[in-house]
Amino acid sequence: MEEQQPSTSAPTTGCDRSTGPDLRNGLQNDLRNDLRNDPWDDLMDQLLDDPSEEVRRAATLRTRDTAALWRAAEDVPAVRAAAAANPHAPADLLAELADDHDGDVRAAVVRNPACPPGLRHRVAAAHAQAPSPCTPKH
Repeated sequence: MEEQQPSTSAPTTGCDRSTGPDLRNGLQNDLRNDLRNDPWDDLMDQLLDDPSEEVRRAATLRTRDTAALWRAAEDVPAVRAAAAANPHAPADLLAELADDHDGDVRAAVVRNPACPPGLRHRVAAAHAQAPSPCTPKH
């Protein structure tokens, strides 16, 4: 009995398009040009302006667009926290968000790996909890 070799291409039953390594050759020139122009930026712009807070929050966490992060800093707390957590957030934006009235936003600034150490210490010192009046003195 002859040993069968595993197939290295996708099944093409009923399909007349190229598959596998020949796929790129089968793409229409205009589609290849569109893909080369990086449609991700257009999609991300739409997601950053989505009516859904959750969609804007998720997009804000992933964007590399500094202007979009500054716009997000004016949004609802969850989106501001996403801007504060974004590792591409510039230091001046993090400094502004460090003074946010929302504790989750300030916490995101401190946890951001891009947060300058001096800013991290300033936020921690400014918002350290005062001892509770119920705590007994020793």
